[in-house]
Amino acid sequence: MGAPKQDNPPLLPPAHPPATTTTNATTPADAPPPYEPPAYELRPETAAPDPDELLDPSVLVIHGRFIYPVNPSGEADSEPAYQLSRAIHMQGTATEKMAFQRLDLRVRTIAAADGDVPSVSRRAKDVYELEHRKARPHLGFPFEAWLEPQTRKALGKVKIEKSPAFRSGFRAVKVVSEAEERYWERQGKKAKKGEYYFVVKEGSERDWEWSDVGGRVVASQVRERVAVEGGAEEVFKLKVLVPLSRRERDTLVALWCLWMWHIHVEEGIPKRTWGDRKRIMQMPRLYPGLEPGSK
Repeated sequence: MGAPKQDNPPLLPPAHPPATTTTNATTPADAPPPYEPPAYELRPETAAPDPDELLDPSVLVIHGRFIYPVNPSGEADSEPAYQLSRAIHMQGTATEKMAFQRLDLRVRTIAAADGDVPSVSRRAKDVYELEHRKARPHLGFPFEAWLEPQTRKALGKVKIEKSPAFRSGFRAVKVVSEAEERYWERQGKKAKKGEYYFVVKEGSERDWEWSDVGGRVVASQVRERVAVEGGAEEVFKLKVLVPLSRRERDTLVALWCLWMWHIHVEEGIPKRTWGDRKRIMQMPRLYPGLEPGSK
């Protein structure tokens, strides 16, 4: 889905060597290896990001299985903000699960002979597992798509469902867990069901809009055709239009990936022609044993 031929892997954190005690003495230049590895110290400011921190509006673009922020110049940043375990456009209908991770900045201080040297890397944080089951219309089952949380700091399990009757689009619905139901039962109450976080509606043939429960448009999902050497390719972007907490933006980006995955599955299913439907309607005549009421 608009991905380059090769993934651009994120900057991964270095291997974690054992802590050592540093001294003022230096290793002679002609001394044979191995040398003692430098000591690493995690800086206080690189603690786990606050899930309630308010993040500014931004634009994200997906390349392969990595999701990059877009700079004001319109170019994708060199460092991804999120990653998937699989590239969406390369998956067949048999794939049912996909991991979604946030890539957090991590700063370590390397103790060197001439002073401390900061080392910046990315640390993958499991946020959600994306799950999708394609529709089985011949059995009367619609598609199923949901986010399974991998951390307590996520919003929880979220499922994409068709909006109720007389309303268009789809909703990202909160799934009430069994533990939550038991909690409310102990309180003598029933857990609220049907609560949702976002509504996604098709704005045009290539665009979708994401709105919150108040009807405010919080993001737009666009498909752009970009000229490349030898032709053109599709690029998928998510334009986050309003400030969101980190927890909300993580969920919105994961839902965007899940929805793109669903669109990819739907577009890959061959559409039935009138000839196909005609053959299906004629099946009882071709196979008498299948006629209604036959024994």
